Amino acid sequence: MNDTAPGYGDWDLDFIVPEVPAQGRWRGGPLNHRLREGNETLIWHPGDGSRVISAQDGVHTLQLDDADRTLEQVMAAIRVESNSAGKPRLLLGEIGVAGVRGTIAMGAEQIRFAGLRRIVIGGYSAYPARKA
Repeated sequence: MNDTAPGYGDWDLDFIVPEVPAQGRWRGGPLNHRLREGNETLIWHPGDGSRVISAQDGVHTLQLDDADRTLEQVMAAIRVESNSAGKPRLLLGEIGVAGVRGTIAMGAEQIRFAGLRRIVIGGYSAYPARKA
């Protein structure tokens, strides 16, 4: 973009608002996640149905959007399988589930998981004071 006018006192828009370079594959940002194979974060909304997340899926983070539950409530809804190598831990802003095999009961829907590292809350559930 070249908006420099030759006249005296005219504004150079490139100087005021420089163009932001496109976020490439290795710099991070949304394009980075679209170009990689697999998706490291799975976003689940109520009504998406029951899911099975296996270790081969490459999902590291399960984000529960608009689930209307706190981390403590999600922690209570996790049922750990008997062959699980670990147990869930309530951490700051997330539930650590590395090495855990289990199921989260979200009403009538269930999310069965293995190979996850963390579970986080997203959407309006992350901001309980902002609910209408």
